[in-house]
Amino acid sequence: MNLYGHDMDETVSPLEAGMGWTIARKPEDRRFNGRAALDAQQAAGVPMKQVGLVLEGRGVLRDGQKVLVDGIGEGVITSGSFSPTLKHSIAIARVPAATGDSAMVDLRGTLTPVRVVQMPFVRHGKKVFN
Repeated sequence: MNLYGHDMDETVSPLEAGMGWTIARKPEDRRFNGRAALDAQQAAGVPMKQVGLVLEGRGVLRDGQKVLVDGIGEGVITSGSFSPTLKHSIAIARVPAATGDSAMVDLRGTLTPVRVVQMPFVRHGKKVFN
């Protein structure tokens, strides 16, 4: 679940925060505040997306850490911690839309590889990613 003030706020659209599914856009003629802006952003292409990150080495992913995607750009971790269930440090991050399945995180000045995964991390008590 997104945490207001970390994973989303008034400067991040629902499309960038992975919350597009919460917008009731049907019927097509349904009007609401912000509809035009959301439609325009979707038509132009959403520049950022929300993903999960898994750190398989040592360390803890924390909000505010920079995420670097080679040849594409950079993003930021919005929430992160160690997961006792997964036995890995995990995070939610906002990254460029073209991000693939790997990235680097700046952990105290050291670029550290992370795996980019779809969320949720756990469903029905089992991890979703391999």
